[in-house]
Amino acid sequence: MATWTIARRGPHVSRLTVEFADARDVFYVLLTSDWHWDSVDCDRALLRRDLDEAKKRGAPVLCFGDLYDCMQGRYDPRSSKGELRPELLCGNYFDAVTEQADEFLAPYAGQLALTSPGNHEVEVKKRHEISLVDRLAALLRRRGSPVVVGEYWGYVQILCKLRRHDYLTDLHYHHGYGGGGEVTRGLIDNSRTRGQYDADVYVTGHIHRRNADENVVTRATRVGGLERRRQWFLRCGSYKAEYAGWHAEKGRAARPLGGWWLEFRPVHQRKASGASHGYAYDVRALAT
Repeated sequence: MATWTIARRGPHVSRLTVEFADARDVFYVLLTSDWHWDSVDCDRALLRRDLDEAKKRGAPVLCFGDLYDCMQGRYDPRSSKGELRPELLCGNYFDAVTEQADEFLAPYAGQLALTSPGNHEVEVKKRHEISLVDRLAALLRRRGSPVVVGEYWGYVQILCKLRRHDYLTDLHYHHGYGGGGEVTRGLIDNSRTRGQYDADVYVTGHIHRRNADENVVTRATRVGGLERRRQWFLRCGSYKAEYAGWHAEKGRAARPLGGWWLEFRPVHQRKASGASHGYAYDVRALAT
């Protein structure tokens, strides 16, 4: 089985290094966002299912914002006691949210590789000067977790290694923005992102939609040939199953739940002469 490590290389860049033991290895990365873990509407059974599968596969888990719902603080105009989980009805609300999230994620501490803030965590930091993402990461690291904290947007460089051959896949992530129209479902954002950031995989969330758009880019190589690389544009769904309240008042129906798996398979490359040219990687996106 392939093994991995992760390290933060800069404010907006982390590197996930994957060591393949054999050319037959298959490596998976779980891409998620918008868990809204502490919401009464979070489908924790579904979230556990995906985290259990990540643990079984030895896959790193990336969460690109809104791991928390965290709207029930005193100074949040969105707060509603009817949406507060009974175990969080206490005077130290943010402490309880963080400590209980740490307990929930304890069995998966070794799988959580990166978490970054979404608009919900940003609002808490603005109103209360508390970074719930950093506090949770600190608790998980005490359990031996490799988790790093990213920014609202950034890159994860996925460096695959096999027999002294390296291959880099650039993943660009952004928590997301806007409301996601009923017709476009956020797909129009793909063109905007492509024009501003260069990557092989683009991941976002926020609007509680789940969709995928595959593209192929052709580049000229240094030796005068052509190289074609697949691009993926992935929108992660939420784990918050909303049917009522503010969601319904805005005329919004149920949304797809879950994230995406990235699958990496080594592909042996050869030169025109037939000599070995190392390995590339077939990257596929699979719905959870």
